[in-house]
Amino acid sequence: MFGTSRSRRKNVLSQVAIGTAAMLLFSAGGVAEAAEAPAAAARPDPNAAPPKVHGPEKTTRAATAGARPASGKTPKAAPLSRNAAPGGFQRVTSQKVQLTNTVTDPDGDQVNLTFEVWTADAAGKPVTKVKLNDSTYGVIVSPYVASGGTAKVDVPAGKLALNTNYVFRTNAYDGSLYETVWSPWAKFRVELPVDLTLPTPNYASPNPNHFDAQQPHYYQTKPLGQPGTPLSARATAAAKDAVEQCSEPDETGRQVCFGKSTPAPKGKAPHASAKAGVAAATAGVEWCNTDFESILATRFIECDVRSVPVIISMDGVPQAVAKFMFLRMIELDGQNTFTEHLTIEPAQQIPPAFREINFVGWNHLCENFCTPQEQPVTAWKGKPWWVPGEMHSATLTTPYTWDTSLAGTDYRFKPDIQIDANILAADGKIRPFKTGYQWSLDYDGGTEDLDRIRCDTPAADAPAGSVPGCVFVNVAPTYTFNAKAFPQAAAHAWLIQKATPKHPGSMTDQKPLYYMGDEAQNNRSRGRICPTGWATNNGDASALVDAGDTLNCDEFAFASSYNSGGMSSTEGGINPAIPPGKTTPSGDACISMYAKKHGSMIHLFSQNGADPTFNEVCGRAAISGMHNQESMGGHFANFMKQMRIKDKDAYWLDTRIDDGGTCTYGVGGGQPVICQLAAQ
Repeated sequence: MFGTSRSRRKNVLSQVAIGTAAMLLFSAGGVAEAAEAPAAAARPDPNAAPPKVHGPEKTTRAATAGARPASGKTPKAAPLSRNAAPGGFQRVTSQKVQLTNTVTDPDGDQVNLTFEVWTADAAGKPVTKVKLNDSTYGVIVSPYVASGGTAKVDVPAGKLALNTNYVFRTNAYDGSLYETVWSPWAKFRVELPVDLTLPTPNYASPNPNHFDAQQPHYYQTKPLGQPGTPLSARATAAAKDAVEQCSEPDETGRQVCFGKSTPAPKGKAPHASAKAGVAAATAGVEWCNTDFESILATRFIECDVRSVPVIISMDGVPQAVAKFMFLRMIELDGQNTFTEHLTIEPAQQIPPAFREINFVGWNHLCENFCTPQEQPVTAWKGKPWWVPGEMHSATLTTPYTWDTSLAGTDYRFKPDIQIDANILAADGKIRPFKTGYQWSLDYDGGTEDLDRIRCDTPAADAPAGSVPGCVFVNVAPTYTFNAKAFPQAAAHAWLIQKATPKHPGSMTDQKPLYYMGDEAQNNRSRGRICPTGWATNNGDASALVDAGDTLNCDEFAFASSYNSGGMSSTEGGINPAIPPGKTTPSGDACISMYAKKHGSMIHLFSQNGADPTFNEVCGRAAISGMHNQESMGGHFANFMKQMRIKDKDAYWLDTRIDDGGTCTYGVGGGQPVICQLAAQ
């Protein structure tokens, strides 16, 4: 998957430019005069009698006394898919088409068959005769076979088009007499299980920026084997383990509580026009705001926004409620530091049942080797208290530091905050109530570990330039292909991700890839899926970029992942590809494909005669080595470094390929995947 240099890509761009110039010079020359058109031939008639391709029948007494041979009633095309095409057409899964039919002769003579092919409409009615060779009749004659045998012919390459309806029929000859009628028509369609038309490469397209490619999401995706739910979307039910956080009731039974956070209807809560505090706290992070409750994260920023009610109750019955939006954003913005931005603002005007709500204390918590730098009350931007009618925001920024003195060390931190408030009722009959709110006691379901931070220091023998840093370890980053430059590799991954049940790397299907860093295991997994010589034996040179390019076997899921079909379960693999009756993973259990120029475009085709079920767990494709290597190579190495990927870390794959709704049968359900793809 690695190795081709950037200079190689530049050479290709230069060759493309030279080739384009040459084409322009050639096209500027003279135009050849058109040859005189030949006289129009008689239009073939599907109702015509069978031609006597062997000449006139023999007139000997023995011949005329014999009985005529007969074609079978069920001609067949091959190789056939397990599924017929729409309209009852036999579905042929190879561009190497074979036509067959049985044939008999009452006299026991050897016989052959003449095969005639026509294009057909959707109902199977013949439309245009296909000239299968340069003979007078454009038909193919089989070798002689014994009476009762099956006659077979191979259709020459290029005579039949993909994704086109055809019908064929046969006529028998025993060396003396012809069958006087045609066999019944047989309908077939050359339709490969995989036929992806690829976009034209643009080798000038730059590789995507890994940081820019990270989009916030709410999927909690723990490293493989970590305890707890490995992947969960935000729950719509009650928050997991969330509790009301209340003061002790007074002698009259009155108390105040921070209620459990509940989703705020989007666009319903009114807000003040001035939000200077929020703007300062989330500068450059547009998706982190108090418009509605949410929890979103990237590898380096986590934003948790909650709608939290402040409740005055009597004997457990609410008497008054003030709704606040709490926003906590944590930025992993330094080598040995990270920063918390806490914003509090009313979700609606403070009700008159309250005289004042005053946030009077705060206490940050973190594990050993992690130190919050507590800030004074003067550090708030906006006053942290409210009276009826007020809607302003208040923001407090708190830095954390962590110990980087030990080389080659990983830490896990989970920052927390306790917020204390004095709440005074408007009737003034009672003293102010003091209650507290602790962030870690009010998580929404399935998101309780999104804010778990992993910080690490480089090992003593780490490469030069390695620095300490932190990531949200349970937030999987996204690796993005350069599909505009290398569509062969991107299309292969797109197919396996979209059309097979494991959906490796798909965020939509919540099926992450898990990085596997053992080089020896990588080689074992790859060798099982892509044995030596497989690409050469199964590929097509028309897919190559230039004379320096060679065919490569591209495997997906990657050999450097625990998702690889080549990694057995005893080795820790989660999707081993085991052929029936075998115990060792093999590429024979994957969907096998190859890239080939067809017409003016490169296609990704399934191997001729293959009939995948699309229940396979992996794919392998014989493609351009340049596309294979440069789609990963240094681009993936940079992703690993920038996203601080370690063994068993989860990540997503964005293939940057889209079918635009062009797929003949859609994608999935076991039907052929025939699409016109575009690069994004």
